[in-house]
Amino acid sequence: MKRRYVYDAKHDKMVEVTDSRPLEDKPSHHIMRDIEPYQSMITGEKITSRSKHREHLKAHGCIEVGDQVGYMVKNRVRPEAPPGLHESIMRAAHKHGLIK
Repeated sequence: MKRRYVYDAKHDKMVEVTDSRPLEDKPSHHIMRDIEPYQSMITGEKITSRSKHREHLKAHGCIEVGDQVGYMVKNRVRPEAPPGLHESIMRAAHKHGLIK
């Protein structure tokens, strides 16, 4: 049987931790069904399993993107405007009467 311990600094010793939750509330295994077969948008071949899906993406240098794409733009650097751009825009706006 697996046992779990934590360090009790007050008494300078290891203490066994018991999990008193009922059996049905304890974490257990989760079995996920396989993916439905689909046709690859890259090559047109049929992908029939999760493992083939991962291999296929890796072989073609692709990644799976869901609704969390923050990692794709996290380190994006904004390009600097060319020197004098602001002044050119202001001159053009004055010339055409857009601002006074």
